[in-house]
Amino acid sequence: MNQYEAMYLFDPTFGGTHENCEAEIRRIMGRAEAELLFCKRWDERRLAYRLKGRKRGVYVLTFFNAHPSKITGIERDVALSENVLRVLVLRADGITPAMMEIASIAKTEPPEGAMGESGYREGGDGGYDRGPRRRPGPRREESVGVPME
Repeated sequence: MNQYEAMYLFDPTFGGTHENCEAEIRRIMGRAEAELLFCKRWDERRLAYRLKGRKRGVYVLTFFNAHPSKITGIERDVALSENVLRVLVLRADGITPAMMEIASIAKTEPPEGAMGESGYREGGDGGYDRGPRRRPGPRREESVGVPME
């Protein structure tokens, strides 16, 4: 058996409570005969593009032990589930329980920048906005390095 890390993306109406998410993950893991080691709700975020008609999603981070041949079964069950939008499964050998806890709280923070403390303005929908977009200026007719008369 190998150790794996999986990031599940749930429908926000279903994933409103962690109990629903954990029950669905345990159902999927039970079908794959996998041992769930760690399961934690990570965050609810606005998606970059629509997935199954959803604009938002709830991320849940899990670590589990499973036989390598069972991973395709997990991915198939996720594809058939109406509550889970996507899953990403990665091999995570050598991850300790302390490292799992650290990984669960390490969310991506917006970088430092010129617009205030965080560099971004947080929008009303939870996403980050860099501010107004600039249009390119008019093209100059002169060539670089050639003097104009």
